[in-house]
Amino acid sequence: MQTEVFLVNEKRPYYRAMRQNTKVPSLLDDWLIKNILGNPEDTECLKDFLMKWNYCTIDTLKILNNEEKVDYDKQKAIRYDIHGIINDEILFAVEIQKQGDFEDVLKRFQYYAARLLAGQQTRGKAYKNLKKAWLILIADYAFFPIPGMITDESEIRFKKSEIPLTEVTHLSIIETGRVDVLNDKPIQELDGLQRWAILFGCSKWPEKWPWIAKISEQDAEIRKVVKRMSELTPDYEAYFYDTMLRLAEMDECTMKLKAFEQGKAAGELSKVIKQTLRNVKRGMSESEIAEILDEDQSVIAKILNCFSQHPELTADEITERMMESLEN
Repeated sequence: MQTEVFLVNEKRPYYRAMRQNTKVPSLLDDWLIKNILGNPEDTECLKDFLMKWNYCTIDTLKILNNEEKVDYDKQKAIRYDIHGIINDEILFAVEIQKQGDFEDVLKRFQYYAARLLAGQQTRGKAYKNLKKAWLILIADYAFFPIPGMITDESEIRFKKSEIPLTEVTHLSIIETGRVDVLNDKPIQELDGLQRWAILFGCSKWPEKWPWIAKISEQDAEIRKVVKRMSELTPDYEAYFYDTMLRLAEMDECTMKLKAFEQGKAAGELSKVIKQTLRNVKRGMSESEIAEILDEDQSVIAKILNCFSQHPELTADEITERMMESLEN
């Protein structure tokens, strides 16, 4: 394996950046990690990273939608960096944090782990069939209170009997922001997670690339990641962000159109309600009102039913209630 395969090709942005001694895109940049580790068409690199934790064997690995469904208005939406399922029995999420407070991040990830559990469709199923939840945090800053720590894991245990509850939830943390503590360790003595930590933490610094190149000579999967990083040009990055921007604009247009249509429907309904209430005061029956307004009698019935139950409501308030019932 020749180091220059990755480093001495002037057409590749990483080599140009090394010559200019400038900062390059990091593997932990959202667009890059999603296209390399979060690629649903090729999960081998992600599988290798997850296997290095020795938490479980991996026979099958599938990337899922990275956003959980919001069930009610005040619930926080979670957009996972990478979200998937292992062996059809372990739901996992990989999350990247480039800054944060130790205690705040831990609470946030407790919530994320809980959402991995609570987001499952469990109605009519026994809780023993609940899939496990595994959350992996990549912290690209000084995360651990103890300097020199690279990885740690957490599992819920009963306090007195020390019985583990890892069948339910598991949290793995890898700190990539202070990997320089591994500088003096021989490459062959680095374990799998330490190698990944160096790749994550140093990919953005050209002066660290010789270190990564030496690791890639001994690690096939990291070599594959490095090759893909070198192939993704700045033009691709620009294309990625442009695509995301266009999708966001389309979503915004869709939301505006939906709001316009709802507003138009509410205005038309409000007009019917006001005319219905006026005609009721004149002593007209439900069928007569429907006929004179050229409206479906079931709509008039709903208006009159709401008015009879809540005579204190104004026409606009009745409109609001009926629109809410239509949305639900």
